[in-house]
Amino acid sequence: MKIRTAGRDDYPGIRKCLDIAFGQTAEGDIVDRLRSDDSDSLELVAAHHGDIIGTAMFSPTSAHLASGDILRGLGLGPVAVSPDDQSKGIGAALIEAGLEHFRPYPVAFFCVLGAPDYYARFGFTPAIERGWTWSGDDGSVAEMRHAFQIIIPRPLQASDGIIQYHPAFGV
Repeated sequence: MKIRTAGRDDYPGIRKCLDIAFGQTAEGDIVDRLRSDDSDSLELVAAHHGDIIGTAMFSPTSAHLASGDILRGLGLGPVAVSPDDQSKGIGAALIEAGLEHFRPYPVAFFCVLGAPDYYARFGFTPAIERGWTWSGDDGSVAEMRHAFQIIIPRPLQASDGIIQYHPAFGV
C-alpha cells in the first residue's frame, strides 16, 4: 500500500471508495463540490495494486472568534477506507500523513467531526472544551458537542468561536 497525493485519474476510484465506505453518495458529492471550487487543500489516497482503498481530504475552514478575529484552519474529512480494508491502520496512516504534510505551515487549527475515541489518538480534543462550536451544531444532539474536535498545533490564546466549514458541506 502506498499513500500519496490524489491525481485526477484517481477520482473515479475515490468516488467508489467513498460511496461504498459510507453506503451513500453524500460524502462523494461533498468531495466533488470541493474540487469544483478548488477547495481541496489536500487530498490523499491509499493505493494498493492500482486500486484506491482509502482517501482523506483536508479543506479550508474558518473560526470566527468572539473577539471579532477570524482564524484560518483546515477541516479533515471525509476520511474513508473500503470495507474490506478497514481495521488495518489505513485510515490512521492517511490522517497522520495529512497532518504531517501541514506541519511546516502556519495552520491555526484542524477540525473534524467524528468518533472522539478514534480521533484522540491524533491529538484531537472536543472543541467545546475550548469554547468552540461549529456552524452546523444546532445544539439538538448532545453527542455532537464531543464529536466536533480540534487540534491547535501552535500556542493560541483565542477562545469562544464558531467554526465554519466550506459551503460544499451544506452547513
